[in-house]
Amino acid sequence: MAAYALLDSGDLTKSEWKHVREILDWFREHLPTPPDKFTACRAVFWFKSNAEESIKNIWELVHVLRDHGYYIEVHKCRRLGNVLYQDKYQVAAFPSKNDGRITVQ
Repeated sequence: MAAYALLDSGDLTKSEWKHVREILDWFREHLPTPPDKFTACRAVFWFKSNAEESIKNIWELVHVLRDHGYYIEVHKCRRLGNVLYQDKYQVAAFPSKNDGRITVQ
C-alpha cells in the first residue's frame, strides 16, 4: 500500500516512478495470488526463504520507500502458527505469541 501511495504522491522522479512501477509489475506477474475466497483480515504475508527473487525485489522497494521517509520494519520468522494460506513463495498467517519472530531494521 505504501508503494502505491508513493507512486500517487508526485514525490518521485521519473526514473524512481518507473523503477517502483517495474517492481510492482514484477510482483503482479510472478507472485501467486491467493484464491478469491481468501480474506486476509489480520493476516500478515511472509516470504519463504526460497523466494529469493521476491526478496531481492522487496528490498529494492524498501530502499526507495525509506529514501522517501517511509518507516519500514522488517521481521523474520523461523516458524509461523495460524497459517491461512501458502504457496511456493509466501505464507499468510495471523500473528501469534508463539511465532519465532525476529525484528530486523
